[in-house]
Amino acid sequence: MLMRFDPFAELDRVTREWGTRGVVAMPVDAYRLGDRYFLHFDLPGVDPESIDITVDKNTLTVTAERRWEVPQEAEVVIAERRHGTFSRSFYLGEGLDQNGIEAGYDHGVLTVSIPLADQAKPKRIVVESKDKALRR
Repeated sequence: MLMRFDPFAELDRVTREWGTRGVVAMPVDAYRLGDRYFLHFDLPGVDPESIDITVDKNTLTVTAERRWEVPQEAEVVIAERRHGTFSRSFYLGEGLDQNGIEAGYDHGVLTVSIPLADQAKPKRIVVESKDKALRR
């Protein structure tokens, strides 16, 4: 139901990480609980106003920006934290309700909740009694 969008993204990610000591800019955990999928993105130090979540043609894209403004007269001794714009995309399967997506940001963690569409939810089929049984 919920998959990474780009099949080649894993190769690109590994290549980028190899050059950056294995640091992922926007790590995410995803799981299903009941009738919803949850995505948790680690975005410490990100201004919530910079977070942009869009859905376009079954693709959910999360973009965020972390800024670092160093005083002009400062001498930077160490600069290891990642800054700039980060983005992740996920393919939303047919069984997800794109109109019911919700998001919240708390203590540096962005949580996106994606509900199952009604047609993807399990349905109970009632077995009719002998009097109402289907006839050929």
